[in-house]
Amino acid sequence: MNWKEISVLTGGICVEAIAGIFHRLGSGGVVIEDPQGARKYINKEPWVADSVSPDFLDHNFVVVKAYFHEDREILDEIYSCLDIVRDNFGVECKVYIDEVRDEDWEQNWKKYYHTFKVGDRLVIKPSWEEYTVQPGEVVIELDPGMAFGTGIHASTRFCLKFIDKYIKGGETIIDAGCGSGILSIGAVKLGAKSVFGMDVDPVAIIVARENIKINGLQDRIEVCEGDIVENLQGRQADMILANITAELVNMVIPEAAPVLRSGGYLFGSGIVDSRWPGVQQQLEKYGFEIVEVLNDIDWVGVAARKK
Repeated sequence: MNWKEISVLTGGICVEAIAGIFHRLGSGGVVIEDPQGARKYINKEPWVADSVSPDFLDHNFVVVKAYFHEDREILDEIYSCLDIVRDNFGVECKVYIDEVRDEDWEQNWKKYYHTFKVGDRLVIKPSWEEYTVQPGEVVIELDPGMAFGTGIHASTRFCLKFIDKYIKGGETIIDAGCGSGILSIGAVKLGAKSVFGMDVDPVAIIVARENIKINGLQDRIEVCEGDIVENLQGRQADMILANITAELVNMVIPEAAPVLRSGGYLFGSGIVDSRWPGVQQQLEKYGFEIVEVLNDIDWVGVAARKK
């Protein structure tokens, strides 16, 4: 199958809005290429120069890429949404369209995706690599494919660190926007009793189910395609994982309040720092205590407890 790769060149102020548009339209994967963030990163961490195009670090614009099945007639809706972004942010966006084959996508991301560790215990390991497990480590086998959630992006790492720290064992968890299934799998391997996950992207559900099967957790993790807010209603949980966007986190918070048991946790991530004050206000409005906030360049993750 072929995919439409839609690239939007824009300023950093509206990156989250564009990513949110793509997610709402059911994109089979969203990529954010931010040279400013990369320039900050390489001052602190080792940098693999051949992992990006030669001129990437010289750019002053951000590229948001999304992938849609070739048979999706999506362009008119995208242009209409970008007109709203322009009116609200005063930023012009340029759109480029390309075609990507399944096999090209698979080989390209595999070149740059290798085993790595998050926090004290969690190890994210592609299924095609060998790894010797060290004492105390918890390994997540993962083939992310075209679903969001590799563990590399700050937003996913925030949630991985939260589940590593706050899961004590026996919890019932909801993964609102499960993507590749990485958080659901990690939660169960860290001791959670069960996870119910959902995602609006049908590709994510296919990928998540494959990853759940690779890790042998079909009896403890259930995932389904559907609207996050609607699927929260009427459920009960000890924890809710929301690695999405600030806009969607704000939509989840009112639904999460009656779903979570007293003392339960909501982990929110995918929040651009400029949107954090609004998320903080929403959490406080609905009776959450902010327990921990993580920051990485322009991204924020929050662990909040229901009072």
